Amino acid sequence: MRPAPTALLAALLFVAITAPVAAQPAFDYSRPFVATSQLGFRPGSPKTVTLRAGAAALPDTIAFFIQPVGNRLTRVAPPPEAWNTPGNVFRYPIDISEGAYAQPLENFMSWTPQPAYRGVLRREASRWGDVWQADFTGFRQPGVYQIETEYGFTAPFAIEDNPYERLERSYLEFMYAQRSGMEIPGVRPVENADDGVLDSDETIALPVGGGWNDAGDHRKWMFLTLGNLTALAEIAAHGHPAFHERALAEADWGNRFFFGMVTDSGRVYEDVGAGRNRSGDYAATWWNENHPGVTASGDHTSDNQPFTGNERRIRDQYNPLVQFLFVRHEAALARVLQGAPRSNALVLADKVWRYATRRGHDRRTIFVAEELFAAVELHAAGSPHATPAQIAALVRELAGRQEQAGRGLTGYFKEAADADGYRSIAFSGDPALALCRFLEADLPGMAAERSLAEAALKRYVEGFLMADARSNPYALTPYGVYFAPPFPEAQVFRAAGGGRGVRSFVHLFSTKPIPHGTSSVVASHAYVLARAGALLKRADYSAAAERLIAWLMGHNTAGLCLFSGVGFRHPTPANFAHYRIPDAPLVGFLGRPDDTPYIETSNAIEWSTQEIWDVPFYNLIGAVAYLKAGSGAGVAGGQR
Repeated sequence: MRPAPTALLAALLFVAITAPVAAQPAFDYSRPFVATSQLGFRPGSPKTVTLRAGAAALPDTIAFFIQPVGNRLTRVAPPPEAWNTPGNVFRYPIDISEGAYAQPLENFMSWTPQPAYRGVLRREASRWGDVWQADFTGFRQPGVYQIETEYGFTAPFAIEDNPYERLERSYLEFMYAQRSGMEIPGVRPVENADDGVLDSDETIALPVGGGWNDAGDHRKWMFLTLGNLTALAEIAAHGHPAFHERALAEADWGNRFFFGMVTDSGRVYEDVGAGRNRSGDYAATWWNENHPGVTASGDHTSDNQPFTGNERRIRDQYNPLVQFLFVRHEAALARVLQGAPRSNALVLADKVWRYATRRGHDRRTIFVAEELFAAVELHAAGSPHATPAQIAALVRELAGRQEQAGRGLTGYFKEAADADGYRSIAFSGDPALALCRFLEADLPGMAAERSLAEAALKRYVEGFLMADARSNPYALTPYGVYFAPPFPEAQVFRAAGGGRGVRSFVHLFSTKPIPHGTSSVVASHAYVLARAGALLKRADYSAAAERLIAWLMGHNTAGLCLFSGVGFRHPTPANFAHYRIPDAPLVGFLGRPDDTPYIETSNAIEWSTQEIWDVPFYNLIGAVAYLKAGSGAGVAGGQR
């Protein structure tokens, strides 16, 4: 749905489309560049390479060559005569990517050494500008390579059986560096070891030191960090054997904090932060795009000594999202635990579940999805309190929130009473993931609900994610659907059908804060596609997941890997408290007002595209657990 042409919109689009990208000084995008995944591929993975021309005028077709790292075709390097000095033994070592090829391209079969593969990039017009693109999925030879064209080289990449082990190692490094309340040598000193006092009564201190910070700062958001438990369980169960004990030790560290945030009644406190929640209505000012904590106040360290008056605040508002996430992730983690740690996780999950179901919630879609997910996990773990009747009702309720009109995009989830499309910065794929988990459990006596859930899952994947992915040359899935697009005179919403709009990226103009990069959305969709692909034995779903991972790993419009622990070229990772955190994932691309991708590539720092956080990482770990060859479902599915 394109907004009416106004002077404001015209001015905005002129800036968005004509401003030279080369004005960002860290990377010169006025010159052509070639991009593919910097992590690499499994032999059978879909593989795409894309060239962007910058300010250069290029032919419609461009030859490309896959070379083992260190090989390259001979070029006419100026001045060749001076370098051909008698007795010189070295090939030309400077400006090695410059100049035309020394031989006609049609003679490449006679070159020494020969390229491992030759292909052709072809110009394609898109709403994100012209790209030169080619598929090289058929190249399956293991090794470490670069793709070379006359106009530039990709960063190196590997073809190997399990490139994703590099992500597992990187994730464990990142999580350790996020620990709160202990010294991380080279990263941070001991901080906030005395957390904290209740927001509602500062005379009450609780033993909740430890746990993980989020985004490298001093805040311990429960809703953002609980998801790490399932990711660590996946690594413990199905990662490289060398990572098993390390993953369990990291999960134990997190659980010491999580267990302390549960009251005797089974209520889970929301988080530990610096100061009180800002004044105003909790529901109206705290939430935006299903992301609680938008108006969090302040951030500071303490003196690591209790009862001195500068302790941080335990926000004790009730949050159904946190309540159900605790149940879901503790029950999933329990699958890889034994003895007392397993018992403690399940007993607390059961207590938290019973409190949540007694208290209830307002039935917004995110709560319904997380309640279903938690119910299935807890039932599978053996609790008598998450009943088949509850699960069946939740499946029907969640499936009833899906758009099925068949006009334009379909299959996306909605809020109750068609109030809006379901959108979430951190939990975009969770309604579909909850349906996956229900289908994996294969509960007896639920044939009707199973049929309903499977149809809903296919509709979401094919009618929404994969359908809108065709709107751009990188197969990027959408951020979400808008029933009443905000500020339509200032920003573009593409037609979604039925008078609704869709964007690939978060809207920039809003009455609430948080223009936010979408790495978490992309990783969440990769998780959905990989999990649904394993569950339904759909290779096309799995391939779509791997294309999204390639976007995160550098096959994107900037040619930058968004995970700093892998790859070779990155934006500047941003954290305003600790810039030394290694192996960090960035929040990623925003969209300009015209919904074309943007990420800050200068050395200037802005949280909205460069800030680090853990949500993309734990979703990505979930995705790769379902992509490993022959692995079946992940630990949460219990079908290995």
